[in-house]
Amino acid sequence: MRAAVLQDKQVLTVREVPDPVAGPGEVLLEVRASAVCGSDIHRYLRGHRTYPIILGHEAAGVIRSAGEDVDPALIGRRAALIPLLPCHVCEQCRAGRFSACVTYSFVGSRRDGAFAELVALPARNVLPVPDTLAFESAALIEPSTVARHMLDLGGFVAGGSAVVLGAGSIGLMLVQWLRVLGASLIVATDVVPENLEVARLVGATVTLDAIREDVPAEICRLTGAGVDLTLEATGSPAALAQTIDVTRPRGAIVLGGNQPLDATLPMEFIERLMRKELTLAGCFMSYSAPWPGHEWTEGLAAVLDGGLDMDAMISHRAALSDAPQLFAAIAAHQLSHRKIVFDPTR
Repeated sequence: MRAAVLQDKQVLTVREVPDPVAGPGEVLLEVRASAVCGSDIHRYLRGHRTYPIILGHEAAGVIRSAGEDVDPALIGRRAALIPLLPCHVCEQCRAGRFSACVTYSFVGSRRDGAFAELVALPARNVLPVPDTLAFESAALIEPSTVARHMLDLGGFVAGGSAVVLGAGSIGLMLVQWLRVLGASLIVATDVVPENLEVARLVGATVTLDAIREDVPAEICRLTGAGVDLTLEATGSPAALAQTIDVTRPRGAIVLGGNQPLDATLPMEFIERLMRKELTLAGCFMSYSAPWPGHEWTEGLAAVLDGGLDMDAMISHRAALSDAPQLFAAIAAHQLSHRKIVFDPTR
């Protein structure tokens, strides 16, 4: 089969590799759509722990074969890929904290992923979807679950106000979920005008250009004391520093952006956090009990009923053979994008 293989730091090649085989308890997914996650870009730019590796974990396709002890009725079904492979038996897994499993694996980072024509994975790691659902929409259920999980971590309730710092892929999913779940005010910030335009399209009440506007001042003007929930989705230290200012006393902050590891925060951040009695939470993945969690079942339902607009998330559609050029363009800051979706059949 053909696959886009990360050979080394910033060395991505499309080449022939052996077909994977579905082992006991596994299925073989013929990939029809595979989207680029920010973590894929991170691994391309900064390097990965091991090479070679096939990246890609936001994907959907058709189940072509099944190994032993798998329901044969799954063969031929469309399905979205569920990338986390926890052990399901440790203390954390039994408690439903699957992302805290100390022996977990992950499709596209710890085992070969879906930037390929085929991917093998456990049968419990596919989410069957209707035949009427477009493959690219099914592939984007995974990032929608991260946003839905962030709202759980922040204790969001209908009627609450929220600011989304960063209108990239996760940020735009957050805006959509806030709309679906009945937020009274949705503020989205970004530095890219096109992202703000899409944020307005999918449900933001107010959009703010973080370069041209004083975000904390504008949010205080809109709300008085700040929003109920702040969702940081940029990975920017500057945005992180603003989270305290834009959140009301005893409000909540959820961090979903990957911050640079060499950045630091002044202790004043903690002092202000304490004085406002804020709740601060981090988000790592998107799972809950029963496996894989309501984030996934609600995500599928919201796509099917039109609550989540997946077309608006996509800026580029490309053949898998174009992956090396597209990743190189991203590395050279020559490609502004939202979701890039590869078609492995091309």
